[in-house]
Amino acid sequence: MTKDVLAQKLDHMDPGATLTVPEDVLAEMFGEVTLSYDSHEALRRISDFALEHRCTFAFHEHEGAVPCFRRDDVF
Repeated sequence: MTKDVLAQKLDHMDPGATLTVPEDVLAEMFGEVTLSYDSHEALRRISDFALEHRCTFAFHEHEGAVPCFRRDDVF
């Protein structure tokens, strides 16, 4: 997946919908090897990207967690 594909998916989500992206795929998209709570700059870039597409971004660093985008706006 590329940033452009992710942007299209985020732009076409319904309010309240969520989209999960595997951590390794998301890390690669934003120029990181892995994501962690210590990846402040990368997590900020991903959060900013989500906001540009009217979504919020959640990342929980524990085994089995998958980064998630959520469309919060209402039309």
